[in-house]
Amino acid sequence: MRWAGFVGLALGLGLAGGLDATGTLAATLPPSDPIVVVSRLSSRCMVPEAGATKAGTRMVQRICTGAANETWKFVPVVNGYRLVSQATGLCLAVAGDPKKAGNNVVQAACVNNSVAQTWRVLTKDKWRAIQLRHSGFCIGVYNGSRSENTKFVQTKCSSGDAQKFTLSRSTLPALWTPKMSLPTIPVAAANLPDGRVLAWSAYDRFNYGGAHGMTFTTVIDPVAMSATETLVSETGHDMFCPGTTLLPDGRLLVNGGSNADKTSIYDPATGTWSSASPMNIRRGYQGNTLTSRGEVLTLGGSWSGGRGGKHGELWDEGGGWRKLSGVPVDPFLGPDPGGIFRADNHIWLAAWRDGWVFHAGPSAAMHWVDTKGFGNVKDAGPRGTDPYAMNGNAIVFDVGKMLTVGGAPAYSGSTANATDTAYVVDFSGGPDKPVVATRQAPMTFPRALHNSVVLPNGEVIVIGGMNQAAGFSDRGAVLMPELWSPVTGRFTRLAPMTTARTYHSIALLLLDGRVMAGGGGLCGADCVANHPDIEILTPPYLLNADGTPAPRPELVAAPASALLGETISVVTSPDAVTFALVRMAAATHSVNNDQRRIPLPVAGGTANAGFSLIIPDDPGVVLPGNYMLFALDAAGHPSVAKVINLRPAST
Repeated sequence: MRWAGFVGLALGLGLAGGLDATGTLAATLPPSDPIVVVSRLSSRCMVPEAGATKAGTRMVQRICTGAANETWKFVPVVNGYRLVSQATGLCLAVAGDPKKAGNNVVQAACVNNSVAQTWRVLTKDKWRAIQLRHSGFCIGVYNGSRSENTKFVQTKCSSGDAQKFTLSRSTLPALWTPKMSLPTIPVAAANLPDGRVLAWSAYDRFNYGGAHGMTFTTVIDPVAMSATETLVSETGHDMFCPGTTLLPDGRLLVNGGSNADKTSIYDPATGTWSSASPMNIRRGYQGNTLTSRGEVLTLGGSWSGGRGGKHGELWDEGGGWRKLSGVPVDPFLGPDPGGIFRADNHIWLAAWRDGWVFHAGPSAAMHWVDTKGFGNVKDAGPRGTDPYAMNGNAIVFDVGKMLTVGGAPAYSGSTANATDTAYVVDFSGGPDKPVVATRQAPMTFPRALHNSVVLPNGEVIVIGGMNQAAGFSDRGAVLMPELWSPVTGRFTRLAPMTTARTYHSIALLLLDGRVMAGGGGLCGADCVANHPDIEILTPPYLLNADGTPAPRPELVAAPASALLGETISVVTSPDAVTFALVRMAAATHSVNNDQRRIPLPVAGGTANAGFSLIIPDDPGVVLPGNYMLFALDAAGHPSVAKVINLRPAST
């Protein structure tokens, strides 16, 4: 049993421990407060089978729902700890001979000094193992299964994921609204300047396939909790599986997808769609980003329009699309077992200065893309030790800093086992300096096909996903969101959703600081994985410790637009102390390359007289477009945002 310890994390969690004289990891101190025991292999919680409350019931793994029987407490006893169920008062035990490998883990009446109930906790990499003191065996998932209701047994301790657990403390306060039904499934969505959200699916409300030249769209009002549906056919564009980019003036560009060469633009000022010039390379499932020069880079996308050769193209308002001969797709491909059909999908891109774009994944190799002239690609090294992470997320949470979370080594199927890995990738040095990838504490739940949203305080909400990537299935869904802190580098679980949000789901930040999540499915009218609805999360920063609404500052007045480099004046309530911009965004298929957060320096002033805020002058930092401007108090509670359009002085 020679396991690598992760002492810094152990100490940070109050799990002090270290190597003994032989090099074997000594027992660590478990948390003293109630915890849930989450399998790193399956993302599921350890609970009594069928929710039974009687002694002798064996332990199985089930999707974590926040139920009382998921919660345990470590109680000190001679030579170790008992694990006591907070729902039944029964203790975790081994059935039958406590020294026999393969015996079931059960709940039993607590017995003082029972050798079948005395446990210790070991550090296993960045996770925990639970070992029966008497036998020296560890709790593991039977046969290494990820399936619901698989039992736990004691087996010889090893380094496998089947014996790795996260001991997750109590959740932070968070609330979900009841579900709101929609006429269509929101497979893709974009913020609108008035606070509403535009969502769309395909040519059919509940299905996709082919190039039908029309798309069902829905405009959602998250305050009134209402929705209005429109069938868009005037552009001849089935906008399922496209690239998406919010333009500097707030319009939405949608390119490719089922009609693989089409480009359509939505103007929120008029509520109308129009056609733009078609792409030179037909594509779907690509990655898009606006550049600092106001152009749109698109790259990858072999889902539609033929397989392979999905090299870079650049769109601008006056000239339409042009090929970037210096930006071949080959360096960006991942080793997906699905081949080129999957290897160039959902590319993570983030704009930077002077027309450069940073590529962070899903491939393990990162790159810089120069979009000027014919284009150029420059190697940026590996994303730490993170492997290929298809259907993971990348979120710009601060200037030149990105959080990457989760993903899988395959798009879907038996090899698409999700990871719980997280990295902060610092690309602020630009293409001439090394990119630094720093590993964070793991997520509580391995995830792929999830969504992530940056908050105005720099925290990131991770929502939905599943433990093994699969289309049109809720099997292995993760219902509990997590909150990542840039201060601690750790994740905290939040209150669970009632609905799985997996393949074809979305999540976006709203003007009031809440997070809207919805969608999943689009697999035929009778498919059980269809979720034509949304629900809205109130994150912890809007709540007191007891779950009641927290006081929040007010942003009384702010300009509707400004030029980069300007100093603007805003009026707030007296409790406002800091400010941040969060760019409005568009998302589909777990990709949201639009979103980014920029803290704003305060140049002077007071709340009532007006604070002076400095808008950075670099369009690679403040990517032109519509932003949510938030004021925050000393506790990090945000105001309701004002929308401000930010553009370079030259435009």
